[in-house]
Amino acid sequence: MEQEQQGPPERASIWARKNLNQVLAVIRIHIITASYGVTVGWPAPIIPLLRSPETPLPSGPVTVDEASWIGSTLCIGGTIGTILFAIIHTYFGKKIALLLTSVPHIILWTLILVGDNVWYIYGARFCSGLTGGGVVSVVPLYIADIADKKIRGTLGSLTIIFINIGLVFIYAAGNYLPYDLIPKIMLVSPVAFIVLVSFLPETPYCLLKKGRLLEAERSLMFYRNISDQQYQTAEFTTEFDELKNFVHTQSTQSRICWADFTTPEAKRGLFIGVFVMALNQFSGIFAILTYAGTILQMSGTGIDPNVALVLVAILNICGNLTSFAIIDRAGRKIMLLLSATGVGLALAVLGAHSYLLTIGYDLQGAEWLPVLALALTLFLGAIGITNIPFFIVPEVMPPKLRSIGSTISGTLLCMFAFVTVKLYPIMMVNIHIYGTVWISSGVCAIAVVIIIFLIPETKGKNLNVQSDSKK
Repeated sequence: MEQEQQGPPERASIWARKNLNQVLAVIRIHIITASYGVTVGWPAPIIPLLRSPETPLPSGPVTVDEASWIGSTLCIGGTIGTILFAIIHTYFGKKIALLLTSVPHIILWTLILVGDNVWYIYGARFCSGLTGGGVVSVVPLYIADIADKKIRGTLGSLTIIFINIGLVFIYAAGNYLPYDLIPKIMLVSPVAFIVLVSFLPETPYCLLKKGRLLEAERSLMFYRNISDQQYQTAEFTTEFDELKNFVHTQSTQSRICWADFTTPEAKRGLFIGVFVMALNQFSGIFAILTYAGTILQMSGTGIDPNVALVLVAILNICGNLTSFAIIDRAGRKIMLLLSATGVGLALAVLGAHSYLLTIGYDLQGAEWLPVLALALTLFLGAIGITNIPFFIVPEVMPPKLRSIGSTISGTLLCMFAFVTVKLYPIMMVNIHIYGTVWISSGVCAIAVVIIIFLIPETKGKNLNVQSDSKK
């Protein structure tokens, strides 16, 4: 009754007191996420420069095939990075794994700064993928460990928001700042990340796994913004007891074996994990982000591609913010369904414009349509396809397989990304933009059917209760 009489200011104050530390912690770790976003979007403004006579490389302009390798080498590093950082966080904890993601990030910007041929860029993109593998495999599990279940989806949505903050920066800066100034600026971010994340405690789950009970309690108190044991609430005590029981149950379980993957729950979880990661990539959104500058140039838009890139990236963030605001109220399934439907329709429109332009129709007056279709693709993708996969996987996997399931899904994500990013520029030359994006539109159409009939709602699911996974 007392809670019902509280007005919005009082409820907001209570929310802030309880959740402030976990929100600030997530923002700190997303320094590396935003930096990774810069590397994801780097090819969009830079590849057209590298292919032009004004290329900053002494070796001369890069070819279409070299450009496709610049885009896709990131995904090779991502595949290795996902497995590598999964091993690191399993044996050394999530905090150590997070801190180590900064190492390849420092190397990549150093290679771009000193490199004088395309092989340096390949190496830099590979290192970028290593960091991305760490972001994919560690960050969602870190958030799942520290987040209150009521805001887990909201905090999970921040991952893609920060990636897109990096995209906006590079889309804007990449066209106007000197080529060698960008790496000098970006070398600041991993250093700031190391300093700020070093002060965060390890997650309660990782500490309990190591038998450090007192430190685990203090860690959970920190993330629930409880300064002293005398301020512990019944809700906190219940949560900590559930976490201890969960970790104890896991520790008494037998080692993971093939039989664990053959249960109906495991099969369903793995299917959903593979499906959402495949949709994330074969919808074409990551490839479009990588080659947005080239797509806008080939689409015959009358708008300056440099300006259009920034507008598209800003609308992408608007989609992320929309998801951030409503994901824990609307639910995962409905957001994923709206996203897949919208992206499929927007790509169909982009393909139709490209097709009509290719066969000779006069589309004067409709030069804005490709920009609008591209912006809608990224906006609608951002409300579901591009962010929900990263936190739905821990929610649908059985507790025993949650970590390895996230690793499998993240590894497949990078493999799928390699295929799309490597093939997209080649397909755009051979079957034109319309053929390329219509394939992605078809993928979204198939995904809509799968989402309706096979994807469950996981909003508010308690990840620390073993029985939840059996319901």
